[in-house]
Amino acid sequence: MSDIVTVEDVPASKDGPAGRSLRPVLRSRAGIIAGVLILLALVGMSYLVGVLRPYSPTEVAGDPFTGLDGTHWMGTDDLGRDYFVRLCIAGRTSLSIAVFSALLALVVGSMIGLAAGLQGGRLDALLMAAVDLLLSFPSILLALAAITVFSPTRKTLIIVLAVVSIPQFARVVRARCLELREREFILSARISGVRAPVIAVKHLLPNVFPLMMVQLANTAAIVILLESSLSYLGLGVQPPTPSWGRMIFESQNYMADSPWLPLGPAGALLLSSIGWSLIGEGFSVSRRSVV
Repeated sequence: MSDIVTVEDVPASKDGPAGRSLRPVLRSRAGIIAGVLILLALVGMSYLVGVLRPYSPTEVAGDPFTGLDGTHWMGTDDLGRDYFVRLCIAGRTSLSIAVFSALLALVVGSMIGLAAGLQGGRLDALLMAAVDLLLSFPSILLALAAITVFSPTRKTLIIVLAVVSIPQFARVVRARCLELREREFILSARISGVRAPVIAVKHLLPNVFPLMMVQLANTAAIVILLESSLSYLGLGVQPPTPSWGRMIFESQNYMADSPWLPLGPAGALLLSSIGWSLIGEGFSVSRRSVV
């Protein structure tokens, strides 16, 4: 008998409780698909820009502040660089940092949560004390302090943003593990002499996985905003590598000449946050629909 109870385990009925529980699942799939499509469009635009436009992000493609036309779809910036190309290349920077930071936080934070929730005792107290210490500082301040000490490279940003995101994963996974550790299938495995790592991987991880996916999507949405905030303050990836936050900072000085310049990176940030939020909400609805 499987340890994970899902809607498939309940006889489907149009009017019964199982039928009612399936409807949120279907709606959640629509949200997840919409979020994935938004992110795929942004990623596709970022990596296919070389096919669409013949310019590089650092190439002077025309006169400064050229308006929107057939040659420059979003005009040019103060140095005459094609703004659409820079917007797309900046997407590679911002999206990749968000994805890798969230994944690193997922791996480390989930391991901490699984260990603390399964073992309990002193290990749980020690790990949660470290997590609470990280949570006692606002994420943006902790990231600012770390970036100030270390050079603001892509690798540094990924590590720093992952570290400030680890506590959320650790607490969510630990809370779920504390609920499950007294369940019969976990107690049976312990009595049978199954080792803790095997219990964590075979029994706990499948039950915690939906929560991890919700937190992953939510973390990616938060991290991309944190990265853009750091870039806006000049502590993100340094020029000439473009990023959405840096482009917003640079464009604000030229609002009188080209008021449309900040709309591109701001709109891209908004769309990426909406995409991640739709995915996270979709997984959350689907998880709440599990019987």
